Amino acid sequence: MKKTIVFSLCIMLIAGSLMAQWSDDPSINNAICDLSGEQAIPKVATSSIGDTYIGWFSNDSGNYDVRLQRLDSQGNEMWEHNGILISDNLAMTWLTDWDMTVDADNNAILVFQDIRNGGNNNIYVYKISPDGSFIWGDDGIELSNSAAFDVAPKVCVTSNGTTVVTWQSDDAIIMQRIAGNGTLVWGPNGITLSCADTYSWPQPFAVENDHILLKFFHDTGPAYSPTRHCLMQKFDNDGNAAWASDTVVSDAGGISAWTQIFPIESDGANGCFIAWHDDRDNNMDASSFIQHINSDGTLGFTANGVELSTQAARENYYPKIAFNPTSWELYTFWMETDSDQNQRGLYGQKLDAEGNRLWTDNGKTIIEISATGIIPIAARQVNDDVIVCFEEASGAVNSFIKATRLDADGEFVWDNDFVTMCSVASSKVHSEASYFANDQIICAWEDDRNGGSDIFAQNINLDGTLGVSVMYGTIEGNVTLNGGSGNVEDVEVAAGSVTVHPDANGDYIISIIPGTYPVMAGLAGYETVVFEDVVVTEGNATTGIDFTLVPVVSSENIIIAATKMESNYPNPFNPITNISYTIKETGLVTIEVYNLRGQLVKTLVNELQGTGSFIAVWDGTDTSNKSVSSGIYLYKMKSNNYTSTKKMILMK
Repeated sequence: MKKTIVFSLCIMLIAGSLMAQWSDDPSINNAICDLSGEQAIPKVATSSIGDTYIGWFSNDSGNYDVRLQRLDSQGNEMWEHNGILISDNLAMTWLTDWDMTVDADNNAILVFQDIRNGGNNNIYVYKISPDGSFIWGDDGIELSNSAAFDVAPKVCVTSNGTTVVTWQSDDAIIMQRIAGNGTLVWGPNGITLSCADTYSWPQPFAVENDHILLKFFHDTGPAYSPTRHCLMQKFDNDGNAAWASDTVVSDAGGISAWTQIFPIESDGANGCFIAWHDDRDNNMDASSFIQHINSDGTLGFTANGVELSTQAARENYYPKIAFNPTSWELYTFWMETDSDQNQRGLYGQKLDAEGNRLWTDNGKTIIEISATGIIPIAARQVNDDVIVCFEEASGAVNSFIKATRLDADGEFVWDNDFVTMCSVASSKVHSEASYFANDQIICAWEDDRNGGSDIFAQNINLDGTLGVSVMYGTIEGNVTLNGGSGNVEDVEVAAGSVTVHPDANGDYIISIIPGTYPVMAGLAGYETVVFEDVVVTEGNATTGIDFTLVPVVSSENIIIAATKMESNYPNPFNPITNISYTIKETGLVTIEVYNLRGQLVKTLVNELQGTGSFIAVWDGTDTSNKSVSSGIYLYKMKSNNYTSTKKMILMK
């Protein structure tokens, strides 16, 4: 039987390593900011190494300042409580949307507008390092300086590490590319996109070769009731349009002035999915739609999008997207109401590659409509499942935050179908959710439980629990441990940072490189052998850590049910990831890594292998052992009649 070897190292965590971890009590969420005055419009961005930045506007001083907090994967605040002050420049007394992301170097990039420049509403961008340093200066970089009303900036980081910011400037759109050193690549004024009418609400989305996809609206008619068409264009690194004409996402009409920011998700092939709701038939019942834009600008679905549910006398709002590029399963979840909008529920739809509805034409009921209000926050792909986070009303104003995990058939995965992330009945506004990383999703929101509006956050783990499911310890230097016994040939931790092998005397030598590692991690269904009282000693510091190690063992006495390649772990990764696989019958095994152009990057395995369990390791290098760039890569396994291709993300 395959064994999981758990080396128990006498547990003594480095002093100061734990400060305020994620709460495991839904009635006591993590207070990110509880200063006086209104705290508003939080944004959440998680880096490739698991750090999460939460930014927001703070009215503690009487001005809407911008503040930022950095959390490690366990929820510990890395900076002082209530975060650091990013900007106290004069801002408008009413707020508009803003944006934040994280680059490959774990720097937070924030873009917002204020009126520091003589009362004109202009756009500014800041880059903040993990230690809180202002990389682009204490006052950030000024992106606009005019009397125009510049508003609602959005940001993305491209494959080559440049930052692209877009915003609306009166009736036009402006784009700007910023190099890593802060240089404005597209000149001091950026690139203006305009027409005889109005372009509005741009959203950039990074794809290959430093290109971006840009979603935007073409509006005609009055601003309060426009005829709004949604368009998309690809721009290269010089700001030139890559497609001969703008792609029409939808020109069916019915998109209201208050329907502005659309969910956009990658299709894994440099295209994207985009979803929205509209009332194109003007029957006062909104419907939700989704469109697939290929990398060449062609439509993957029918013109004007696929309607997610055709059920009569119902309305569909706020669709959220999750996509599994490995299995090509596309999911969308939305708030469904009756025609009077007195009852609300949560519904979902699954589409195939051609846009055919797979969960009937009416979609799948997750929560039946009732007097209890439901608003989806996000849908996130988790392995082959989807986790959906949503608000559930508690009275006319207050709400809870909950989550559910659904499998590929839309069936509940957790024992408790719905897990409460926040059980405090309070007013919640602008709820946001991170993408899945470190086996968890993080939600942040405005919350008035203490009277004023504060910022709170809560994680939920892959298994539906809250709090820190895996304790962590930190190794500051290279360590070698001796001791232990057992019947195993070689062992590697999933991150490639720990190796175990027998020495000349048959004892184990455990080599650990610097990093942060899980203290406890279970692997259900495997026999566990425990080695106790092994201590890591570095100078005067003694640290105890438990490792769950997956052994690379011989195939003797192992019963393999099927040839199968698992999803790589970790994913996203930097710089090493592991691909576990099993072989049922002896044969030639190949595992190869490809880029999204279909070019071979590296062959990891190409040999005759017998029955057994194996791990292939990729260190992010090509056939010449040169490091490859950040991005999405495909890995393909072939053995006898078995073939499987999966996706992994290298983030530097």
